[in-house]
Amino acid sequence: MRNARYDSINPAEAKPGASVADIFISYKKEDFTSAEGVATALRGEGFSVWWDDGLTPKAAWDATLEREIAAATSVVVLWSPRSVSSEWVRTEAHYAQDKAKLVPVMIETCALPLAFMLRQTINLSTWKGDRSDRQWRKLLIWIADLVGGKPGDASMPQALAAQPNRFREAIGRLASGDAIVDGTFVNASTPAGTAFRDGEHGPVMRVLPPGAFVLGAPPGDPDCTPVEGPQRRVEIPVPFAMGVFPVRVSEFRAVMGAPAATQDAKSPARGWLGRLFGAPPPAPVPTPLSAPSNPALPLTRVSFDDAQEFVARISAATGEAYRIPSETEWEYACRARSKSRYSWGDTIDASDAAFAWEGSGLRTPLIGAVEPGSFKPNGFGLYDMHGNVREWTADLWHESYDTAPLDGSPATEGHGSMYVVRGGGWSDGPALLRSSARMRATRTARLDVIGLRVARALS
Repeated sequence: MRNARYDSINPAEAKPGASVADIFISYKKEDFTSAEGVATALRGEGFSVWWDDGLTPKAAWDATLEREIAAATSVVVLWSPRSVSSEWVRTEAHYAQDKAKLVPVMIETCALPLAFMLRQTINLSTWKGDRSDRQWRKLLIWIADLVGGKPGDASMPQALAAQPNRFREAIGRLASGDAIVDGTFVNASTPAGTAFRDGEHGPVMRVLPPGAFVLGAPPGDPDCTPVEGPQRRVEIPVPFAMGVFPVRVSEFRAVMGAPAATQDAKSPARGWLGRLFGAPPPAPVPTPLSAPSNPALPLTRVSFDDAQEFVARISAATGEAYRIPSETEWEYACRARSKSRYSWGDTIDASDAAFAWEGSGLRTPLIGAVEPGSFKPNGFGLYDMHGNVREWTADLWHESYDTAPLDGSPATEGHGSMYVVRGGGWSDGPALLRSSARMRATRTARLDVIGLRVARALS
């Protein structure tokens, strides 16, 4: 058996002598017939494919395979009861995963290696060659996203203009004209900026790239408070998806059912976990401020526990990992690579967001939230990150960033009944709309100014 030491390969050095194929297929020799069928079908879709069917005994196997896998844009690993026990195939899969170009495919039902169990895997175990098969389309879209190239460190406007995937069809469009695609076909290789939706009534999400930013307000900010520091550099290590808008009344109803009409705005609600363990059922969710006259408005009067139940139910319904975003994820998404007080600059007026703005010395009150998307988006294509409704985060309230996680995860140590809310709302002044502004609320609070926005993992 060859000794594949792919972790030492330099792709830049490997490419000059390689075929630079779109796809490298990794498989076990006993699965030759299945591999041949997949390779032939992929070539029929217009991809260039390299696999070792043409290697002769005289060929330098190690050098050739290492050169080709390094040069390929994607690596399709065919898992079967035979390949999962192959050190050869596992090594190639680990190399591809490290280089962010692994596309795992199950060609026969089997238990995947532990290191790959949490990855999204295409299931072709029952595939009979149908080009319209949903799993086959999922494979084509995944490969085409890799072949088309990801934006990397490019600015978000360039990312939003990424080449469309020829295998992905729009299921709708935003008012801006951006296509909305089926969330079933979205994964960690989907280009940043892609807008998608899981299900007909799910919230529209947008893929955000990994990156780093400085959390908190600089000491020179005239509205800076002690709870907004000290500044810390945070790494968002993997791409994730964020709601393009705060959750609307209609989206909440589609998942949770119609809210009760007479619930008091400050009545507590029990979490969904309580029902699982035999506790009394939660109180009915209160009527949002905007219901029933306009279900397109953002949901309000939603407690932290209500928000947790919402993401639990939408996760169960879609099979995807929805969550309330962490505070660091929220600020990263809000800033969209900006370093100013707001995502567009250091000043704000009534043309920028829904808030209690001050003009000509007068404070102008609003009577409630406005329809999401009424103002310009930030650099990540997200709307209403400033103003309209405050939004829950997954972090317990803490008085500073001294112990804040630096990897994008939520802070789970802090005031046990208080959670961080962000963004400011329609009744707040300009200072509370800054990218770094922090507020807090009791987890059972249901207020006219608090809503939520959801995040989703990309497997």
